[in-house]
Amino acid sequence: MRSRVIVYSSLLWLSAVVMASILAPLLTRFDPLQPVGPPLATPNGQWVLGTDALGRDTWTRLIYGARLSLSAAISSALLSITIGGFVGVISASSPHWVDRLIMWFSNALLSIPGLLLAMILVAGLGPGLATVIMAIGISGVPGFVRISRSIFMQTRSQRYMETSRALGGDSLWIIRYHLLPNALSQLLSFSTVQIAWAFLGLTTLTFLGLAGDPSTPEWGAMLNAGRLHLIEFPHLAILSGGAITLTIMSIHNLGIWLSRRTDPTRRL
Repeated sequence: MRSRVIVYSSLLWLSAVVMASILAPLLTRFDPLQPVGPPLATPNGQWVLGTDALGRDTWTRLIYGARLSLSAAISSALLSITIGGFVGVISASSPHWVDRLIMWFSNALLSIPGLLLAMILVAGLGPGLATVIMAIGISGVPGFVRISRSIFMQTRSQRYMETSRALGGDSLWIIRYHLLPNALSQLLSFSTVQIAWAFLGLTTLTFLGLAGDPSTPEWGAMLNAGRLHLIEFPHLAILSGGAITLTIMSIHNLGIWLSRRTDPTRRL
């Protein structure tokens, strides 16, 4: 019962965030980049959540920030999943020496913390939101390579895979029609965790000011701006920080639920 409440609450929160980000132009009449009132106005009838230090509507920036933060995190995660999954399936389907070489390189990259690797990439390529998205995506590749490889190796060891090879199926045919479809459910559950990690990494780097323009309506940048007024106007940091926390927890909870649902041992 408790686990159902957690899953439904997580799904409800994520649905609300997605809908708010999609319908942002209909939910507010203000521009997220333009001042609409006096700086640091308290919540009132005109500005539901007040204004920030530059007089911009906080509610408007929050819902537009949801759109930017979610799309950027999903883009980063898709980059990690696409490259990591591709390399993982190659590693699982290649000769032993190729597999060992790929795993050696992945382990070497995993020795560097993901956020540190992302910060190194941003430092080399220059600040900017596009750079942050690419850096988070690349830094997540080594971990997903190991995860996807272990899933593909487990799937490859099943008896129906041996039957396919015995019937003359070549490697590409087996990968396309047997390996990928049967590994997809497990990959899906780990992909949601990858999105949560990408969301955390992205908001961390934007909090540190590595996204370039500080006026961009993004939750990490908003948290950093609200930090400067934490004593007098704590709601500025609490709103963006709470949104980040709830979103990461919700995605993580759904990932755990999917992992349990797709666990083959639960079907025995």
